[in-house]
Amino acid sequence: MRVYLSVDMEGIAGVSHAKPTGRDDSGYAAAVELMEGETNAAIEGSFDGGAQEVVVNDSHGSMYNLRPERLDRRARLVQGRKPYSMVEAAVDGFDVALFVGYHTRAGHPRGTIAHTYSSAPTLTSLSGRPVGEYGINGLYLGALSVPVGMVAGDDALAEEVAEWLPWAERVVVKRGVSWQAADSVHPEEARRLVKAGARRAVERVRSDDRDGIRPLELPVPIAVLLEFAHGGQADFAAVIPGFERVGDRGVRYEATSAIDAYRAFLTAVRIAPNAND
Repeated sequence: MRVYLSVDMEGIAGVSHAKPTGRDDSGYAAAVELMEGETNAAIEGSFDGGAQEVVVNDSHGSMYNLRPERLDRRARLVQGRKPYSMVEAAVDGFDVALFVGYHTRAGHPRGTIAHTYSSAPTLTSLSGRPVGEYGINGLYLGALSVPVGMVAGDDALAEEVAEWLPWAERVVVKRGVSWQAADSVHPEEARRLVKAGARRAVERVRSDDRDGIRPLELPVPIAVLLEFAHGGQADFAAVIPGFERVGDRGVRYEATSAIDAYRAFLTAVRIAPNAND
């Protein structure tokens, strides 16, 4: 039983404002400690549920936040500026993926620190449905036959996940009050919830019928639509082969596979901010 664990920071209990998620903020070290606590809880829960291997992908910001010596020594850790970002090192052979510290999509009216990969997209949709990182990453993993078994974050995220990944365990560690405000449980309680959710997810996947947990799939072609903060960002993204300019601030791409959809989205998100230079 191999478990893939992607860990972000904005959805961690106790993280309620964007500033401490940045490396230059005085609160960053404390936010990392909270992130490590929920990461270790997910690792422990995975092994308690029957995992033989856990690979952790540090998926926040520049992606070198977690301190290796502070993590459960049974897990492997992938860090750094990775070509495949939040799904780097995900390959065929993982039995389940767990998402910890995740958050709502860009444009969500209430989710804490809502965004999608960066501050560039104000809205992202797949085949006409607004989506966040949980869905974009889940679709890529689904193409590798890896289902998402658990997503942890705020209550607004849980509502979104119920629509995109209804089979996944939804662990709520805080209530989203507004974009930079949250009502969190105590960190120890959050770790208890995450540990229990990870264990349930792994145990469900180990059952004969996987208890309904399945890879996320969408019919092809998959329409990838991104709206940006201003038209200049859309102009830059529209230069990418296959993209077309739509509306006031948007671009559209028609993907022939889930992998293609993910790669197109990631490319646009990386290129669009160059219009700000």
